[in-house]
Amino acid sequence: MTNTSACRAILCLACTIFPLLALASPLPPNWQMLPSNQQQPEKGLPAALQAPLLAKNQRPLGQVELVVSLPFEQVLPVVQASLAPLGTFNAPVQRTRVAYMDHGWGNVLIARRPELKAEFIRRYRMPALRTAVEQGALLAEELPLREQRLQHDPTVDALSDKLAELQVDFASWQASAEHRHGLLGRAKSTIEVRVMQVDEALGKPATAITLSRVDDWPNPNGGVIDQLREFNVMGGGPAPRLMRRGVPEALFAPVYDALRRLPGAASQIGVGAGDWQPPLAADSRIVEPTLTAPGSATDAASAQRLLKTEGGQYYDMRPLADGSVLLLSGHPDALWRWAPGMGNTPQRLWQAEGDAGRAALSTDLQGRNAWLAVQRQVVTYAVGQAAATSHPVQWAANVRQPISGGWNWLADAQGRPVPYDHALDGRNPIREVLRVLQLQAAPPAEGAAWIYAQRFDAPRQGVLAGYPGNTRIKPVRWDGPGQGFWVEDPAGLTELEAASGRVSRVLSLPRRFGKADGNDDAGMAQWVPAPLGSAAGGWIAVGFVLMEGERRNPGMHVIDVANGKLKHSLVLPGLNSLNAAAASADGRLLALGSNDGSTPVLTIWNLDSGKSLSLNPSRSACWDLRQLQWAPQGDALLGLCGDGVARWSLPTDWHAR
Repeated sequence: MTNTSACRAILCLACTIFPLLALASPLPPNWQMLPSNQQQPEKGLPAALQAPLLAKNQRPLGQVELVVSLPFEQVLPVVQASLAPLGTFNAPVQRTRVAYMDHGWGNVLIARRPELKAEFIRRYRMPALRTAVEQGALLAEELPLREQRLQHDPTVDALSDKLAELQVDFASWQASAEHRHGLLGRAKSTIEVRVMQVDEALGKPATAITLSRVDDWPNPNGGVIDQLREFNVMGGGPAPRLMRRGVPEALFAPVYDALRRLPGAASQIGVGAGDWQPPLAADSRIVEPTLTAPGSATDAASAQRLLKTEGGQYYDMRPLADGSVLLLSGHPDALWRWAPGMGNTPQRLWQAEGDAGRAALSTDLQGRNAWLAVQRQVVTYAVGQAAATSHPVQWAANVRQPISGGWNWLADAQGRPVPYDHALDGRNPIREVLRVLQLQAAPPAEGAAWIYAQRFDAPRQGVLAGYPGNTRIKPVRWDGPGQGFWVEDPAGLTELEAASGRVSRVLSLPRRFGKADGNDDAGMAQWVPAPLGSAAGGWIAVGFVLMEGERRNPGMHVIDVANGKLKHSLVLPGLNSLNAAAASADGRLLALGSNDGSTPVLTIWNLDSGKSLSLNPSRSACWDLRQLQWAPQGDALLGLCGDGVARWSLPTDWHAR
């Protein structure tokens, strides 16, 4: 008999005997061996790979972690002897610095040694943060919170080797054994085992043992004919092989029983190293926001369709004072004007030659002047003009162009387009900044160039590493002339000095994304409009998507700019996202909109009284609401929809003043 045949025979014998013997040691509560007939069916799983699997709360696990309170040198031979009937596991013992302890145990070490982490932060992190204060990227009063974030970060510097306490070694042994199954050996299983010394992490002699098996077999529906029949250009055809990771009883039982029989083992079982990581104490500073849902008042008026289009033809829209609407299309990149009486055929005002790149459409508060900014041109239009006017864009000598992708655009207090970019400033060390330009002179005469000069490189962007999610600063659509430049970042709302970009004020915000977390409420939301503000109303609104179980609740926090306090947390419960938000010119009213399926959901809040008005949905007039704008007269809301433009007339007491 060959060695391979012998291994197969031993494995088959083990798979037969161990389930019959069952576990000699009982499992903790909520842990169980799940029989094959109670597992989720796996398509085409060979009989040789079908076995009881270790589960927790009836859910099979991909791996299991065992910890015993004994030295590594005592535990390793026991594990190796227990595994001997299941294959040949040849691997040397490795010795590594504790600074590089991996598989989650470095995080356990750092969490259980808070004094060690505090010393590292004090010596190696805080000097850089104090320098950031000098550079205008942080305020001095932010430093305690930044230090607290570093202290609570379960991963911070777990791999650092700068401290003498992390110079000692730990031992580990990691091995695997592969087996083939079936007459042709097309199915295979790979047992993976790791034995690791975790004395430094747990503060006592301790060894962690990780067990897992990876099964891999041919997909019965993954042949050549299936590939051709089910081919999809976006994702290809069905996978030719299937795979799963689990902990079969034949692997787990002998190791678990052998370890529990060791004197003084004090065995513990978990899913991974995180089960031995102590929980953080709740942060008393964090208070969950109280959400304000729409009331019962509903406008009886139905939406009026203004323009019927092909799906997705336009992606930006602005209403004008004369009742017309400007629209921006892609492919081709063009500016259009629709007015009553045109039916479904808008007038084309301008079209790009080729790809216009990133574009932005904006108007003044009165809806009389409009600007379209693209990468090389600014197109202007005023109410009453017969056609739009195109102006070339020029850059002042000190303006450094984006490395790729072109400029982003933001409207200034007059509604005119301003370029900005998340850029590298080139100094040593290189850091990321928010680069904002400004119009060099008053709006130019017809045909003259629009010249943009450097306004500031805000260093704030470079100090946001370590926050959850996307940390790219979001400029606020702010219509306040002569005031600071507001941005939303993971820490909250930040006001930058208008001329220098240095931080002048930071306002904390309630949680904006995900489930309630008593330790952290930072981070920005996805699936929400850009933050917007009203100088007349004295507030700024930022989007959130908060989770209640599996339900999303999107909305906006409204912050009083004068005192920095939360005015409202307005929510459209149960929707997947918040597609649109629009502030009235007087700042009293804020409209939020999205879709239930593809039917519009639209509510207006009076920010002074807190009352709300929900507008009747009208899928026949608006399919898939994507954007909202107030009519310049303040008596209606206009929506850009997937199939055109719709208008909601408002009751008199809901008109903007």
